[in-house]
Amino acid sequence: MLLWTDSTWAACGVSEGDGVLVALSGGADSVALLLELHKLQKNGRILRVEAAHLNHAIRKGDADADEAFCAELCERLGVPLHAERIDVPCFAKETGVSLELAARNARYAFLERVRADRDLDCIAIGHHRDDQAETLLLHLLRGSGTDGLVGMRLRSGRLIRPLLYTDKTAILAYLSERGQSWCTDETNFETDATRNRIRLSVMPVLETVNPAAKKALCDAAAHIAEDSDYLNALAAEAEKTCDTNRELLSALPRPIRLRVLRNLLPYTDFTASDLDRLDALLKGQTGDIATLKNGVIAWLDATDLRIGREETEPYSTPVPETGSVKLPHGTLSVERVEKAVIPCGRYDAYVDADRLNGSVIARNPKEGDRFTPLGMTRSKLLSDYLTDRKVPRFERTMPILCDESGIVWVAGHTVDERMRVTADSNHILHYHYEED
Repeated sequence: MLLWTDSTWAACGVSEGDGVLVALSGGADSVALLLELHKLQKNGRILRVEAAHLNHAIRKGDADADEAFCAELCERLGVPLHAERIDVPCFAKETGVSLELAARNARYAFLERVRADRDLDCIAIGHHRDDQAETLLLHLLRGSGTDGLVGMRLRSGRLIRPLLYTDKTAILAYLSERGQSWCTDETNFETDATRNRIRLSVMPVLETVNPAAKKALCDAAAHIAEDSDYLNALAAEAEKTCDTNRELLSALPRPIRLRVLRNLLPYTDFTASDLDRLDALLKGQTGDIATLKNGVIAWLDATDLRIGREETEPYSTPVPETGSVKLPHGTLSVERVEKAVIPCGRYDAYVDADRLNGSVIARNPKEGDRFTPLGMTRSKLLSDYLTDRKVPRFERTMPILCDESGIVWVAGHTVDERMRVTADSNHILHYHYEED
């Protein structure tokens, strides 16, 4: 019996020289996955297989028994096992999330850490067809768009799911055929978690309508994935053409437009409401504003849709002579260099260190700030400088570097003339600002 086809394995993108970390819980799915990958290793289809087990300390004695089972299985197979224990109930309280989400977050963080430490290429997860059907229903009930209704992918970054098109019945038959036991997690039969309620209550009802409901749902996810990939490719091309031009964005078909808009957001945990606000804003007038999440706002200028952050609370952060420092919306790094690289990026600046007067701080722009922009002979108000450069007021949240004599650098724009690097400069500092 084969658990997956060659085409499914090819879609997982694993080559003969790769190392795979198996997420081993001790349940039927992960045990079958380990056995099959161990067989592929022996046949030379992959280079290395290791396993990782996280004891969540939720089921106390049962959790310890699961860990012992995984250790015995891996020892018998000759597969290295990396086990760790974390108090997930305590972690859930500390982070203010559900027990289910806390366990998931802890598990994936642990798996990625082991993968990186062991220099492995990917992490194999035991998700199967039944899981995919449940995921599709979960996303559908949350009102997800086509990207959410894709469900899980055979490969997502470093994660692979070779069992995604295999149903649970086939997995159990595979283990039975080999006389291999597994652990049973009794919490899978509790109805506290949403996914469990779908598995135990909703799915049996759907199967009275269509006995092949799980397969039908998974087939639907595969069809939606094709459509979603096509729309995302069209959106990527449209983004190159439109950039942030409000007129060109408005002319795009809505399914493409929303995809372009989400890519403009400076965060990934966006909601449908965020995209709807941005979409509605495009129909507005110059100067209109939409408030989003994470302190982000969007507004319209004469030609473009602009997205930035609301004004930050006043701050004043000491800047080290070398090294890096975290600022409210990014990270500033400082290094000594032998010469300036001109021209440089907008978030890079080179200054003559010998012209600094005292310690340097990073702070917000302030009303009345004056400086002499590079190449000029007279000082001017920073606000006038930014107005001349047509910088909208909502984009004026860049850090300002100052010493005891005044402005050193306006990040994203220019240094003060007094800090100019010349042929006579003996000590040069390179500042680089990286936005979050």
